[in-house]
Amino acid sequence: MNFLRTLGRAAWTVSQFWPSRWDPSAVQRRQDRRLRRLLRFASERSPFYRERLRGIDLRTAKLADLPTITKGEVMADFDRVVTDNSIRRAELEEFLDDPANVGKLFKGRPVCHTSGSQGQPLILVHDWLSLDLLFAFQMTRGNVGYIRRGMREFLKRFLSPARLAVIVNRPGFYPSAVVWKHRPRTMSRFMKLETILGNDPDLVSKLNAFQPTALTATPTTLDLLATRADKPHLPGLEEVVANSEMLSPNARDRIADAFDAPVLDNYACGECLFLTNGCVTHPGAHVNADWSVLEIVDADNHPAPAGTLGAKAFITNLANYTQPLIRYEVRDLLAYATDPCECGSRLPRLDQIVGRSADVFKMSIDGQDRVLPAYPFQHAFEHFRAIREWQAVDRGGNRILVRLEPIPGRELEFAGIKRKLEERLSYAGFADVLSIDFETVDRLDIDQQTGKFKRMIARREESSRESKRGVQRKAGEVVQSSRS
Repeated sequence: MNFLRTLGRAAWTVSQFWPSRWDPSAVQRRQDRRLRRLLRFASERSPFYRERLRGIDLRTAKLADLPTITKGEVMADFDRVVTDNSIRRAELEEFLDDPANVGKLFKGRPVCHTSGSQGQPLILVHDWLSLDLLFAFQMTRGNVGYIRRGMREFLKRFLSPARLAVIVNRPGFYPSAVVWKHRPRTMSRFMKLETILGNDPDLVSKLNAFQPTALTATPTTLDLLATRADKPHLPGLEEVVANSEMLSPNARDRIADAFDAPVLDNYACGECLFLTNGCVTHPGAHVNADWSVLEIVDADNHPAPAGTLGAKAFITNLANYTQPLIRYEVRDLLAYATDPCECGSRLPRLDQIVGRSADVFKMSIDGQDRVLPAYPFQHAFEHFRAIREWQAVDRGGNRILVRLEPIPGRELEFAGIKRKLEERLSYAGFADVLSIDFETVDRLDIDQQTGKFKRMIARREESSRESKRGVQRKAGEVVQSSRS
C-alpha cells in the first residue's frame, strides 16, 4: 500500500509540471476556475470574507473588482479570517512562542510566521496542499535535472534519490526553516534532505560529507560560501537555489562560477510558499500562475506594464483554504519580463526582483521630500567584481554611509567606485545633493532579528543595530568621503 501511495504521489507530482508548458490562455482559465472556487469557499466559511465580498457577483467579478487586504487587517481580525473555527489566534500565538513546538503541527496543520522585517509578523496557517505544491514544483518546474531529462530524471531519482542541502540562517517558525520539517513522507523516496545552520562552524565539512545534488540558501550565505578560500567541493551539484533576499547579478555570477552549476533565483513569501521557481536560463523567476495570482501594480493599484517596476504587489494563494489570502498586499518591487523565455516555460516571468519598497531612503532635497531607492547603488556597484556586498546607511541630513565588503584578497578602487556611483545618482536625479562616505568592512552580517540581509538601513534601524553590535571595520581603514 505504501508503494502504491508513493507511485500515486509521484504521478501527481509529475502532473504539476505540464501546465508550465501550456498555452498561457489555458493557464489563465485554470487560474480563474480555482479563484472562483476559493472565493465561494471563503465567502461561505470566513466571516471576514463574507463581509468583504458581500454584494459582489463571485461568478463574474474581475480581479480588480475584489477588495484588497493588508497584513494589519488579517492580524486584527485573524479569528474571523480563518475558515476553521477551532483555530484561534491566542492559542496559536502561545504555540508559536514555545521553541519546543518547532517542527510540530498545530491542530494537524503546518504553521509559521513571517520575519517581521516590515513590522508586525504575520501568523500563517497552511493547508497541506501548499507544501505539496512547493515540493512538487521543486522536483519538476524548479529542477534542472527534470527540465533537461524529463521522466528519466524521476526514474533516476527513484533508484538514486536527489540530495538537497538546505542552509537556514536560524531555527524557528520562519517559513524558510519550517517548510523543510514538513515535507511529504513520500518525497523521501526521491529526495534526501540535509538541513544545516548557516553559522555552523562545520558547515563546509558537512556539505562536503553530504555531497548534495541541489543546494539552497540565501544569496548572502551562498556568496560567502562561494568566496571562501575553503569553499565546499561539490562535484555532483546540479543546481543552486537562492531565496529570501535579492540576488545581484555579480553574486549570481560568483556563485555559478564557484559551484559550476546553474543558479535559480526563487521569489516567494510565507503567504505563498510556492509562488515562483527560478528560471534556469534567465535572471528572475517564473510565477506558478496556475496555483497563484501575482498582480504587480503602481501606487494607485493600477496594473504596472511588463518591464516596469511596480510600487507593490497583490498575491492570491489559490491553494490555502484554511487561511485565505485574496489580493494580499506585499510591498515588494517587482517587474514582469517583456520577452518570452528560452527555458521552455510559458509561465509569466519576473525579470526584476528588487525587494521591499521599504528599502528606500526618504530624503529632503530643497525642502521637498524625495525617495531614494537602492537601484543607483546596486547598478553602480555591480560593475566592480571586487565588491562582494554593500550596504547604505542613512545618516540624516542627506548624508549616506556606504559600507563595502570586498571579496577576500581583492582591493577596492575607490576612485572608480565613487565616479560610477555619482553617475548613477545623477541619472536618478540626485546629482550634487548628497554627501557620501565610504568605508570598508571585513564582514556585512544578516539582521539578527529577521535573519535576512538588508542593504538599505534607515536611521532608526542603524541606531538600534549600533546599540547591539559594532561594525567590523578593517584595522586602519580610512573612511573616504565625497559629495555627490
